[in-house]
Parts: sequence; C-alpha cells; structure tokens
Amino acid sequence: MSKYVSANDFSGAVTTLIKDWSIEVVEQTKEAVVEVATEARNDLKVEGAFQNRSGNYRKGWRVTFNEMRYGIEATVHNKVYQLTHLLESGHAKFLWGRATGEEVQAFPHIANVNDEAQRKLEEEIKRRLSE
Repeated sequence: MSKYVSANDFSGAVTTLIKDWSIEVVEQTKEAVVEVATEARNDLKVEGAFQNRSGNYRKGWRVTFNEMRYGIEATVHNKVYQLTHLLESGHAKFLWGRATGEEVQAFPHIANVNDEAQRKLEEEIKRRLSE
C-alpha cells in the first residue's frame, strides 16, 4: 500500500518507518535468541561422550534470560557449574589428596554446542529479517 507524503512531512514519515522497522527487528531478534538458547540447552542435555549417565549434571542445564531495552541476553548454564570446566577441559588426577601426574580424560561437549548455537542464531536472524 503506497502512501503519498508531502515534502514537508517526508522526514517525519521516514522517521516513523525506521522506528517501526527497528521495533520489528528487536522483536524478531528476541524470538530467535529464545528459540536458539532453548535448543542449545536441549542439545547439552544429550550431548557428550558420557551418554549412559543420567545424573544431576545432565538434568541441570538451564537457560537464563536477561531482557534489556534493545535486546535480550541468554545464558545457558548448569546447576552443577563446578563440573562443567572439569568435564570440558579435563583435570589432574588426585589420589588421597596428592596429584598422581596423570590427567583425567576431557569430554568436550560445551564448545561444540556453543559454536553450533552461534551459527544457528546468525542464520535464524537473517532468515527472519529477510521475510
């Protein structure tokens, strides 16, 4: 639908169009962030080389949203946060409080999901804004 605007009202009309478009962009971006963060949490619940375990670590993945004026921030974290670094990076093996000189195997699972979530978010935002 076209709308005729006089030369005097042109700047006001452009300003209104830009405001409406920016509000739509913020809303679409927020929806994409929520969707991708939830998918990342679900992926972390099943990701990893320790598939046979079903304890608190696997069940403890949460998403926290921090809504700001012009966007939203999503953090995927685990309730057993101390264990995430040890599983992701590996650690020194201790026996009776002393280091044995051996390393415990690392189970890298967070970095893979993080990289995939970043890629998905970029694609999702591009897809939503091109519609």
